[in-house]
Amino acid sequence: MASCRKCQRELSLNERAIYKRLINRLATEEELLCKHCLAGYFGVSVKTIEDKIEHFRSIGCTLFS
Repeated sequence: MASCRKCQRELSLNERAIYKRLINRLATEEELLCKHCLAGYFGVSVKTIEDKIEHFRSIGCTLFS
C-alpha cells in the first residue's frame, strides 16, 4: 500500500485518486500526499478535500471508488 511522502500515513484509494485528479494523473506511488498534507499544500481544510472527493465521485470520475 502507498504512503504519504510527507508524513508516511497509509493512503486510502480515494486519497491516491484525489492527488492524481488535482496534481498529476501520472503520479507515482512515491509522489502521493495524504488528504491532510494535500490540504496543507493547497491551504484549505481537510473537509474541502473530502468534499472534492465526494464531488468527483458523484460526477462519475473513474479514479474514485
